[in-house]
Amino acid sequence: MTLKCVFNLSREAEGAREDIAFFIEEANKSILIKGAPKEQIEKASSISDWSIKGTKLFLTIESGPYIRAPAAALRINKSLGPLLGEKHRIGVRGINVTDFTITMPITEKVSKSTMDKISKITGVQSVKADATKITVSLKPLTDLELKRNIPDRILSLIEKELEEVSKPTEVTPTTLQVLKQSPPKAVKFKEDPMKAAVQLGWIKEFPARGQWIYTVPYARLFEAVESILIEEVANKLGFQPFMLPKLIPMEVMKHMPGYLDGIPEGMYYVCPPPREPEAFEKFKELVKITKEVPKKELKQLIKDPEYVLAPAQCEPFWYFFFKETLNVEELPIKFYDRSGWTYRWEGGGIEGLVRLQEFRRIELVYFGTPDDVVKVRDTILDESIRTADKLLDLEWRVVPGVPFFMRAGGPVIDIRDSKNVAAYDLEIYLPYRGSRETAEWLEVTACFVHKTKFIDAFKIRELKNRAIWSGCTGIGVSRWVAAFLSEHGFDTNKWPKAVRDRFGKYTIPRTLSWPPKR
Repeated sequence: MTLKCVFNLSREAEGAREDIAFFIEEANKSILIKGAPKEQIEKASSISDWSIKGTKLFLTIESGPYIRAPAAALRINKSLGPLLGEKHRIGVRGINVTDFTITMPITEKVSKSTMDKISKITGVQSVKADATKITVSLKPLTDLELKRNIPDRILSLIEKELEEVSKPTEVTPTTLQVLKQSPPKAVKFKEDPMKAAVQLGWIKEFPARGQWIYTVPYARLFEAVESILIEEVANKLGFQPFMLPKLIPMEVMKHMPGYLDGIPEGMYYVCPPPREPEAFEKFKELVKITKEVPKKELKQLIKDPEYVLAPAQCEPFWYFFFKETLNVEELPIKFYDRSGWTYRWEGGGIEGLVRLQEFRRIELVYFGTPDDVVKVRDTILDESIRTADKLLDLEWRVVPGVPFFMRAGGPVIDIRDSKNVAAYDLEIYLPYRGSRETAEWLEVTACFVHKTKFIDAFKIRELKNRAIWSGCTGIGVSRWVAAFLSEHGFDTNKWPKAVRDRFGKYTIPRTLSWPPKR
């Protein structure tokens, strides 16, 4: 790395030249190499050139991978200020990085597409490569950007692109890894439950895709299935209820691993309006005149996005423990939330009742020692299987998975030890999709072990720095209900007893044209 920067001073510093020269000589021997391995001192930072012009101190800092040049600039700023202030009454008013070049060795030619991707990374000014190295120049940086570790984050993105070049092409296995599975069960119903539910008046389509109005019988079935899952999984395993917000501030979302920096295209963003009725006068006038929503006018009124609608449901759980300290002796901690909807923008991926943009879940979150968290996750899976098999009489299977927020570490799954399996997915067979051997099954519950992913992201500590992990399980109640109808159909007399006993009587609202099938 070669970093050229300017220290902006409060006064001319020519009179401090001798002290600055001594400071630089000492810095190269101390603060700029502190923390580097002894055998790698030559790869730490050093000031290779400097000059003074009026109120500006110009420095050129060179470094290898240890005590990188941006970190060295901040160390210099921290030590130089007191020196100039005490003896010369000169203050340091900030740093500007005017030129920053990173050169990295490469072992194979970098493709044009990779070069293009690197050149498009925010903050990159230019990129060039030859047979042995790639050189990237960054745009000018402020001291605030240095303090926020922006250069390191840019470098990480560059390294990630280069790592993709050297990765061997992975062959996707054609055989699904099924860990356990129920025996085949009798097929009682083969229709798409969405079409049947519409005809019977159990649901009615809402103007937005991926949303439905659920009428009395569907709502009763939902309540029955949800109550079974709460009793047989959450309550049985000692989880206690929380009620969580579903309007999530960006301040919280920026800590969620893999969301804003991984799947920002999968979320709904909320823009608050100005709290000024007079600002909407023109908007209201246009609505009255045109009887349409003047979206162009509305865009000019609303503020920037400040929130997202909860895409994971667990976001407030983690924020509740943000920067908190836990005590191993009081763990494991187990909570659940079922207080509202979850929202995901699925775009063109909407499918009937099983892939929605607005759906209901029971979200379970747990903290504990590594062994605690793995045990809790595995018992949740066991009780979910029992509920599916014995109480709801559903055909199920379990497959291992890698959650999207952990995929950067590679897709390898070692199923020999449950501690190494990031996720278990409980899936249900849907007869309307085809034969059980070839059809895509429906994931209804995903059981995760995060290790320290969320512990680190939300700066959660243990009292004596002992190892603690976290995990969560999403029980997709909307999907459980859709899976139940896919296998059992709509004849309530043929449903399993556990559901019939909770279902009760109902009446459907009728109009001249609703429901379609009388």
